[in-house]
Amino acid sequence: MKKLLYLLILSSLIISSCKKDDKFIANNDAPSYYGVPTIKVKNYINRIFIDLTGREPLDIEMDSLVILLESNNLNFATRESIVLSLQTDTTPQNNGDNFKQLFHSNIYELQKARFLEGIPDFSIAQEMGIQYSLAQVDSLNGNLLSYFWRTQQGKIYEDILTSDTALKNGSITFNEMCRRMCYNGLYDIINMNSFNYVNAVFDNMFYRFPTTDEFTASYDMVDADIAGILFAQPGASKYDFSTIAANSTEFNDGMVTWVYRSYMSRFPTTSEIYNYSTHFQSNSDLPFIIRELMKTDEYANF
Repeated sequence: MKKLLYLLILSSLIISSCKKDDKFIANNDAPSYYGVPTIKVKNYINRIFIDLTGREPLDIEMDSLVILLESNNLNFATRESIVLSLQTDTTPQNNGDNFKQLFHSNIYELQKARFLEGIPDFSIAQEMGIQYSLAQVDSLNGNLLSYFWRTQQGKIYEDILTSDTALKNGSITFNEMCRRMCYNGLYDIINMNSFNYVNAVFDNMFYRFPTTDEFTASYDMVDADIAGILFAQPGASKYDFSTIAANSTEFNDGMVTWVYRSYMSRFPTTSEIYNYSTHFQSNSDLPFIIRELMKTDEYANF
């Protein structure tokens, strides 16, 4: 009898020790978007279409995405999947669009606005044609030095025009697209002399002006082909300067600032710059950073 009583008490202790504790963690509730009006959902869809593809959604696209979002409680996973589709989908749409191409073409247009005051492609193509035509004349006249220089200048303009497709195909990085935008004759015309050029590159890429030491090293490379050190990298030409600038950690910080100013209409915080700059340094994944911003309640205005 005593043995049975002992076993009952032991069983009771084991059961009570295994009982799950009721713990409450404050402010840890899953967000509920019940009551968000459909007009806000439509505004969100319209905004991501314009920001990613440069056009508004078709009626059929709008209707299907409203249903998709609302049926999934406007959750982050659904938002991210929609943004990802607009960045990567290569399926021809009803109007013939290819979302992946539209996304990269829009990135290209935004960089032209950032660096080249939105100059149209036909003006760039015109400059390219002039240089290639002059190169042909030099070739016929046996002026080889001028021929090679003119051909190089034509290729510089051609590289700008093909940078959206090259970025889409992965043959260049976003860094290289930006380098091309500030290493050409049109950018030189906009910013006139070497003094303005150096300051413009720092401002366009990094959203700041150079320190005295940075300016001296940069100016010497650009204006006189004098060897110097910028961001711990050696260079001795204007091309070297543009390459160093576009592949520096400073560029990563500037890229994050550009993304926030373009899509969030504000400057990023210090922690946001650090987190996304570090990620970009390791992955060179601009679309990921854009997705991270576009799925937030701040961007969606929910």
